[in-house]
Amino acid sequence: MRIKFTLSILLLAGFNILQSQIVVTEVYADTPFNERLRFGNVSSGFVDAVKHHRGEFVEIYNYSDKDINLKNWYMKDRQGSFNLPDKILKKGEFMVIAYSSMPMSTTIFSEHFPSTSGKEDKIIYQDEILLRNKIDEVYVGYTLGGVALDKSGFQWKWENDPAKNFIPNLHSNPAGFMTIKSIQYHPDPGSTMDPNVTYSQDDSYNYTATPNPLEAVYVPPTQSYDELVKNDFQQYYYFLDWSDNVNFLVNNICSINIEKVYQNPAGSYTGNGGNCFSYDSAGNMILSSNCNGSSTSPPVNSEISADELEVIKNSIVIHPNPTKATDNYNVTISWSGAALGKIQSVQVFNSSGSLVYSYIPGANTTSFNLQNQLPGSFIANFVLNTGQIVSKNILKW
Repeated sequence: MRIKFTLSILLLAGFNILQSQIVVTEVYADTPFNERLRFGNVSSGFVDAVKHHRGEFVEIYNYSDKDINLKNWYMKDRQGSFNLPDKILKKGEFMVIAYSSMPMSTTIFSEHFPSTSGKEDKIIYQDEILLRNKIDEVYVGYTLGGVALDKSGFQWKWENDPAKNFIPNLHSNPAGFMTIKSIQYHPDPGSTMDPNVTYSQDDSYNYTATPNPLEAVYVPPTQSYDELVKNDFQQYYYFLDWSDNVNFLVNNICSINIEKVYQNPAGSYTGNGGNCFSYDSAGNMILSSNCNGSSTSPPVNSEISADELEVIKNSIVIHPNPTKATDNYNVTISWSGAALGKIQSVQVFNSSGSLVYSYIPGANTTSFNLQNQLPGSFIANFVLNTGQIVSKNILKW
């Protein structure tokens, strides 16, 4: 059987593909398990197969110089789409997205590939993507403000259906998985390449070899995260969530030490005849006690849920953004709907963590000017009446 194989990093004509921080480095598309989804017939009834497609996986690699949270990333093929979980893929590390008929406890990936034993934290199970042997595409993408960006992936095509490679009693002979080649990322079509493979005429090449999940024959070189995402950030600036950056600024650069101010009423009191209060210098009550010594904590507003915070954030409008010389670098912030009555203060910081503007709402709009500020990124913090913070970004060209 002669195989025709095409694989690319999606630099294909007709696609508007953005640079990625994650690259697909290996696809194991052909398991030696019986791949039938069910057994039986109409007269006797059908039984769903339990082990179909077990062992198939897609390996990804973070080739940027920054750890990446996968929570906004997805993977898809012609079968379906799978949203990756809230999980950190560290710089220079691999992760495997393995197929498992759910519940995932029925599949233990390290039993198929013993070299991954002890690395279970780097294995993600899913049943949305079912790799096909003849024609398929696997993409890794990122969702930014509801916009799905297909960024990197594999694409392959077989001239004919592959020969059946079912291995009976495979569970007792896991070495059988190593007899099936996987498709792997490789930069150079050297003499070790599979002679039955036709490669895409691209600046990167890929080949088939013995599977090696969480490892690689070729490791892509590390690249700057800032350079990789620069175009994305400029094109989709309105959707960026810099909550991690805000926390860093507030906790490390803009540390605040508020002096406690104690106030006690004049005179003497017995029983419950009077209360003494403690405030911070901003006027917030931090302690209430009767003057004989017993104390109670002040009432605390219940926190707003993550979904409600997102609605509030979307109710805040910053215009124009980015602000430019043609706008005289004026910026107007306004809010409506769910944000009304919930914003206690607005603070705008520059990239070095310095406060450049603050506003205590008397109305649901405010304007300021960034004429005297250096070009770059600014962070607007909206402090809510629950003490929670919603952040949005401002860009000055």
